[in-house]
Amino acid sequence: MAQGEGIVVIGAGVVGLTTALALLERGHRVQVRAESIETPPASWAAPAMFTPYPGPEEGLRRRWTESAFAALARLAREHPESGVVMGPLRELFHAPREIPEWSASLLSIRPIAAAPPLVQAHDSLRPVIDMVRYLPWLRDRVVARGGVLQERRVDSLDAVLREGFDAAVLCAGTGSGELARDPRVRPMHGQVAHVPNDIGLDHSVHDDGPGGHTTYVFRFSDRLVVGGTFEANRPAVGTDPAAIEAILERGRTMLRLDGHPRWSDLGSVVLEARGAARPTRGAAGVYEDVRVGPDPEHGRRLIHHYGHGRQGATLSWATSTEVADLLGGSLHAA
Repeated sequence: MAQGEGIVVIGAGVVGLTTALALLERGHRVQVRAESIETPPASWAAPAMFTPYPGPEEGLRRRWTESAFAALARLAREHPESGVVMGPLRELFHAPREIPEWSASLLSIRPIAAAPPLVQAHDSLRPVIDMVRYLPWLRDRVVARGGVLQERRVDSLDAVLREGFDAAVLCAGTGSGELARDPRVRPMHGQVAHVPNDIGLDHSVHDDGPGGHTTYVFRFSDRLVVGGTFEANRPAVGTDPAAIEAILERGRTMLRLDGHPRWSDLGSVVLEARGAARPTRGAAGVYEDVRVGPDPEHGRRLIHHYGHGRQGATLSWATSTEVADLLGGSLHAA
């Protein structure tokens, strides 16, 4: 790879910023370029909890999940100011669920009693990622390490490469589909409500989506985030009052099944509603076929890094490390 202008990372969401940090740690000069630096839509609207989803390759999923868990657990220990902490999650199941042994061990999963209509319930311990704090922390770390943040729309990958960068890394979320001409990338719109934790909830709760609607109440230090929706091929940012109220009602039902005494008070005040499209990738029924690797035409001058869907915050450190491995150490490092 010829010496040029360093590496440009296209996209300023959690995947793009984490990629930039991984490359800066290898000694690269890095510019992050995105249409919106402060409010990247999907990451800005995400809750987020460490929730790995099944992918096409179980072995790859396990490697990425274990690597990402270790990185986020380290942040929780060493950088609590990042907004990453280790926290309890309770999962409620209306249908039996098999948990791989490696996953149960990694997440300290412990079965607990479940009353009808539930058939199964688990407690676990995993990273809780407060995106309200985490995204600004990532941006600050990128700048502190010498990275440059540039608010500028990218319409052509070829045009970016002609600027003389050593390499470009495509992390543009739903925009990656158009830029990479990848028809497998699809927007999946999601909505959440931020509400005060005035009910004293001391753990997060998640269910398996009875009736096709997965519900979660994620607990953060200063609020709860209740979700969500999963609407195919809806790219726009925004929320619908009726959808938000339906989410809150499902959250109340879930907390009632969990036995919380104040379940009916959930969401009596809504602090904020957020909505955006997740960058899913895959065929029908598959949403997280993450693409990480060199472009067939440009080789390592263009690295694709997108399609994380619902697990951008979950897997970003693992897949970003893989990108950094592909590009190696900086040619400009002392």
